[in-house]
Amino acid sequence: MTTTEDEDLLAMTSGPASGTSTDGDASVSTDPSAAPPGRRSISGWLTHRWDDPGRRRVTIGWALFAASLVVYYIIAGIPWSTNSVLLYVVAALIISSLGSGVRWKQLVTDWLPLIAVLFGYGVLRGYASHTFWGPVSRLGSISQQAFYAPQVWFDTHVFSVDPTVQLQRWLYTPGSVHFWDYLVWACYMSHFFASFIIAGVLWKTNYPKFRRYVPLFVGLTFIGYVTYVLYPAMPPWMASEFGHLPPTTRIIDQVWKHLHLGLGVSLFAGGSKFDNNVAAMPSLHGAYPMLICLFFWKGSSRRKRVLLAAYPICMAFSLVYTGEHFVIDILVGWIYAAATVYFGSKLLDRWEARRMRKRLEGSTGETVLDSLQPGGPLVGTR
Repeated sequence: MTTTEDEDLLAMTSGPASGTSTDGDASVSTDPSAAPPGRRSISGWLTHRWDDPGRRRVTIGWALFAASLVVYYIIAGIPWSTNSVLLYVVAALIISSLGSGVRWKQLVTDWLPLIAVLFGYGVLRGYASHTFWGPVSRLGSISQQAFYAPQVWFDTHVFSVDPTVQLQRWLYTPGSVHFWDYLVWACYMSHFFASFIIAGVLWKTNYPKFRRYVPLFVGLTFIGYVTYVLYPAMPPWMASEFGHLPPTTRIIDQVWKHLHLGLGVSLFAGGSKFDNNVAAMPSLHGAYPMLICLFFWKGSSRRKRVLLAAYPICMAFSLVYTGEHFVIDILVGWIYAAATVYFGSKLLDRWEARRMRKRLEGSTGETVLDSLQPGGPLVGTR
């Protein structure tokens, strides 16, 4: 491959070539491949990428990635399930590493346990819907055993009126969808992929942070599962259906219908049979954004902190307005996230300190053994 200096030297010695024009002493090249990257044509850009083996592999990989998304959508709808999102994140990491080489051993070691753990959580979360305690609510032939009174009491006593009921009276029009309904839908749906994309970016760009982020995320997830088992709780839209609240609408479902998009098999790992509508306390929809906010808060700039703080606030508004969670569900989720970051970080610090101590002890032991070899330095002598 010739450099720019080589091309200039050839132009000076051989005179004007095809694709160039002269005007006095100046020469202007019209060869697309010689144009600056910002001015290069699309065909020239593609040729430049295709000529490089590493970039060619990455380009082919991203093309197959996009094609698989289209095929998946045609067959099964949007891949919102935890399994699908995790697999696509891992696939994106592999594709982005094709040019420089994929760290296969590290990739499998870091991501396979996470996929297995979250798949297991999805299955267990569904079984938690088969509750054995809590008040039974009935509507005709339909019955549901789950708690609702404490959440209703807290929200109505703190705000004088249930926030979901009031917000929908102000903002929602039955039978139509406003632009803010699409915005809250987008915020709500970010729950199903934001945490995994963040994990993928950290794995690629900041591996030490990835090693801290994933245990906190998994820990928070399983603390939420334990609470679902111990305290099955209704969301506002379900409490409204059974007459415990004034009429409300599950706005997320209405937006899906207006968008005419396939939802796929399920939003949860394991398929629709593992869905759990009484897993509202705590709100992991509210807890994950708070975990992200607290995890990245230290060391972030003021602008980044504004965005970090805005995410859990916007998510909380979306959850209450759409009838997916009571305010108390979100507050408990925030408390869980704060406790996970605080205590989890301390446990991770201790684990890191212990691992470092063992490494130092191992290196010290090797130094002592080396000193005992013939001709080795004498330790402790003057």
